[in-house]
This record gives sequence, structure tokens and C-alpha cells, in this order.
Amino acid sequence: MESWDVLVIGTGPSALRAAIASCDSGANTAIIHQSPGPIISPPTAGLATSLGEITPEAHIQDTIALGDDNTNEHAVRRTCSSSVEILSELERWGMIIRRDKGGLPHLSSVPGHASPRLSGAGDATSRYITQILDEQVLKRSIQRRQNHIPLSLVMDNSQIRGIVALDLLDGKVKPYQCKTIILADEGYQGLWSNPSIGSGNAIAMAIRAGINPQNLHKVPLHPMVIRGTDIPIPFEILGAGGRYRSESGDDIDPLNHEGDAVVDMRFIDEQHSLWFDSIRKTILDSTGLDVSIDVIPVTHQVMETTGGIPVDEKGRVTIESGKMWATGVYAASPSASTGFHTSSILPGNTMLENLYTGSLAGKEAGKWALKCDFGGSKNILQSLDSANKRIDDLYKETGDSVGAAGTRLTAQAKSFLEGSATIESLIETAEKTAEAVRTTTNTRVMNQEIVGAIRVQDLGTIAASFAM
Repeated sequence: MESWDVLVIGTGPSALRAAIASCDSGANTAIIHQSPGPIISPPTAGLATSLGEITPEAHIQDTIALGDDNTNEHAVRRTCSSSVEILSELERWGMIIRRDKGGLPHLSSVPGHASPRLSGAGDATSRYITQILDEQVLKRSIQRRQNHIPLSLVMDNSQIRGIVALDLLDGKVKPYQCKTIILADEGYQGLWSNPSIGSGNAIAMAIRAGINPQNLHKVPLHPMVIRGTDIPIPFEILGAGGRYRSESGDDIDPLNHEGDAVVDMRFIDEQHSLWFDSIRKTILDSTGLDVSIDVIPVTHQVMETTGGIPVDEKGRVTIESGKMWATGVYAASPSASTGFHTSSILPGNTMLENLYTGSLAGKEAGKWALKCDFGGSKNILQSLDSANKRIDDLYKETGDSVGAAGTRLTAQAKSFLEGSATIESLIETAEKTAEAVRTTTNTRVMNQEIVGAIRVQDLGTIAASFAM
């Protein structure tokens, strides 16, 4: 059995940043994730920073203004105040960002921000940040266990002992011992589109371990998703000369509009156009529309989630309504619910929170791991039986295919979001779907249907917990 000081679940910017911080604290760290490489989140927006301002106060107030009663002002202040330092760190590590004529970082003006505040590399910001962090992981020789699907957290009296995970390369369930764990996996946005988009694996594991989630039902909508696709147009387009308009042609505010609209990219400033070649090509390939002559029909769609595992100011997972914490368990966005943003997201704040919470959780988890001992492997080995049974059950002869189960679950989730289905009906559908899904192939090695079935089960676990 492998033993690690810190295990990081996930492979996006948050997970990578957590692994870096954990390793830098002196902890022996490994990353476990499903995909063979880093996950690059869709380019909804760049990185929000208060670089051009004397203090981050305006950024703080803009974030609070877009929030709701569940917004945590302390979390907002901590996160927004870190933005300049985070950008500086990325630049030190080699990230090339847009710059203005004076050589300073270019800051885009986008809705919701009182001042120009979005920095990055145009529509490639997510990709470049992930690449930079991945390079830092490689430089530190942080081990990765790829093609592993985490199945369950192993807890003993509210203290982490390890995990069990399915190794797709040989089809075997394997145990991993750890002193601390960081849950920093993808969100559960696949509940409204396709399970492959985001299954909320880490959140589902926490729920099955007895950790109550929070704010799962507060689902923000991105207003510029190309109709009929899962492709968002990044907000920076609007700061480069793009227009968000009603179908009658009137300019409207994307953060205060609920219906369909169009994005007009025909008049993007020439000096900025090179930074948006990727989205231009993506639109052409997926829809056949040429942004130089066509307007792009868009709608509101779930691209990110903000609910998840409750954490305190140090990234520690809390239980008993915040009165205690699960010893050795940490979480970072998108798996964590921090109160930084709730039912709405200020453009650029997603990446900011991912990097801040990842760094925080990694540092704190690493420090804690160096102060404690392993708790023993007995509970981990015992959990192998239930994990193997779960996998064996997916090979049953009767039930629903992954496609049919996923379609039924997402349809019900969409109806719930639209207000045409009750939370009771959503929970019932989620429970039945998770129980009925199966694989139609018998192979145990690199069975992609097993991946899909587990993702459907994870989303079912999350949907069934909406009432919490």
C-alpha cells in the first residue's frame, strides 16, 4: 500500500496549486486524478485582480454586491486581497500575459467590475495557467497517479486515513494511505449538461463519508454560452469591443439579463483580436458561424458551480455545522463552498478563488501532515470490500446504460433548475438513476463505460443531497 503525507484529489489549477504548496511545505505529496493529463477549465473569464487600484476594496465591494445572504465577507476580503500577489507569482513562474502600450499588464473592462480588472492571456488564460502550474509540479517531481478514479474517503472517528481508488489500467481497486487529503476536483456542472463536463467526484466522496455539503442548490449561470453547445464565450470579449445584445439589437447587461441574447464580435479592436483566435476558431468549427460577419446566439447555462464541501478560513473541512472539523481533510474550489461567491460569480473570480484556496489548503495540509503520524491501514483495507462490491454491481445484467441514465438525470436537473420539477422529484430520480446505471461491456481494463457510470453515480449522490 502506498503511503503519502498529503494526497490531492483533482488535476485542475486548484489541485495543481495545492500540490505545489503542500510540497513546498516539506510534505511528501501525490496527486490522484481520473484523466491522463491536466484538466483545462472552459475559458469563461481570465483572472480578476485589483492591480491598477490603490487597494482591493472596490474589488471586494463589487464581489459582495453580486453575492447574496450566504456571501462570506471575510472570505471575499482574504481572496480579493491576494489577487495581485497571485498574478505576480504566475509571472515569476513564466506566464506571458497581455500588456498595454506602457508595458504593464493589460486589464479588461467587463460587466460587474467598477474598474478594468481582468488580466490574463485572452481566451487562453485557463490553458496557460494550467500549463504553468503543471510545469511547477513537474519541477518538484510531485508524483501523479493518473487514470485513477477515487471511490471513497476512508475515515476513522472523523479523521482521514486514506482513500480507495479504481485503477483503470488494470481494473483493480487500490488503497492509498495518507495523513491529510485535499479535495480539489471538478465541480458538478455536468448535472445540467453531460456527466463528462463535471461530476463533482470529490464532493460526492465527502457526502458518502458523512460530510454534509452546503449551497449545492445555488447554481450560477453563465450568460454567454453558445446555444446548442457547451462552449462559453469569455467575458473579455466585451472589453475588447464585443457587444452583448438582445435579439432586437439593443445593448444589454449580461449579468442582469435572463433571456436569450447574441454576442456581436464583428467590431473587436484589431489590437486585441489576436488574443481571441482560439474562441473564434472554436465558434467556426462548432457552429459554422464566422464572427467577422455573424452574430453568435447565446443563452444562459451552468458552466461552474459554487456549492460543495464547507471549509473554514484555513481550508479545513468543517462538520457539525461548523463546530468541528474533519481532521486531516481539506478542500479547495471547485470542490469547496467558501462563501466567496454563491448564486452568482463576478467575472474572473473563479480562477482567483481556485488559485487562492488551492494554495491555502496545500500549505495548511502540508503543515498538519508534518505534525502527525499515519493512523494505520486497517480501516483502508476493510473499505476495499465495499469498493469492490460497488464496482462489481456496475457489471449487473439489468439496468440502464450510462447514456440513458445520464440523460434522465440531467433532464430532471434541468427541470428543477427551471422550476418545473420539485426537489423531491429530483432526489427520487437521482437515487434511482445512481442505483440503476450499469456498464454494457464486461472488460475490466480501461473500461470507459465504468468511468461514465461512476460519474453518473457521483452526480446522483450530489443531486440527492440538494435538500441538505
